[in-house]
Amino acid sequence: MKTLFICGGGANQRALANKLHAVNPLSAVAIIKPVYFNSKHLISQRLASVTIGLPLRRAWSRMMKYYDLHFPAFPATAISDHENVNADSIFKLISFLKPDLVLISGTNLLRQPLIDAISQTGRVINLHTGLSPFIKGGPNCTNWCLALGEFNLIGNTVMWLDAGIDSGSIISTEQTSLSGEESIEQLHLKVMEHAHDLYSRCLVRIRDKVPLPEVPQAELGKGRVFLTKHWTAWQILKAVSNYYLCFNAANIARQKQYNLVSLDR
Repeated sequence: MKTLFICGGGANQRALANKLHAVNPLSAVAIIKPVYFNSKHLISQRLASVTIGLPLRRAWSRMMKYYDLHFPAFPATAISDHENVNADSIFKLISFLKPDLVLISGTNLLRQPLIDAISQTGRVINLHTGLSPFIKGGPNCTNWCLALGEFNLIGNTVMWLDAGIDSGSIISTEQTSLSGEESIEQLHLKVMEHAHDLYSRCLVRIRDKVPLPEVPQAELGKGRVFLTKHWTAWQILKAVSNYYLCFNAANIARQKQYNLVSLDR
């Protein structure tokens, strides 16, 4: 099975590439370089992240150092760098490789022409580190769950990708198992490890030609989409406060349960 992994260049994506490669050798990895904007909103957001949001920022940094230590390099396969997931160079790679499966993680949105190009030879799936349809978007859905005080929404989704924001039909959703005693760093690492495990299990099913669910998100409930511009200093303050004041086993146990999609559905 010819498999292409398109991802961001972070250490967590490098770790995921190695884990997927161990399940089914990746034919190629396309790394999308991050795009930075210097709007006034993002400048104020960054200021808030290094002050009131320092515990969240430190946790993410330590998690990335963990992956840097354990996965210092991408797997031994064809590696290429690209400015944008919808760049001409990606179309050329798709045309050359003709992949049976494209796996997406940590990139900007794929536009319909690219999805159509992939569909000529295979399908495309996406990993979302949040529970769709209930919480979608970014910049980090675990932190959004903390800000909302909805700890039962901490989890991961694998979906058949469409052109929307984390809106494709669902293959599997799982809540991350939490004790309520995790540090912020442990929380982020546990969510990321769970995400990698769920994506790998889905790839095993595809490799072994086991039918997968394809559940429209509307069947599960109404979703919310969060954007980077919504992640204000107030939301950052709520996330940190809710973690220290409310994140515990009792609160997690009493929170609402959500409709999820099992791999065996």
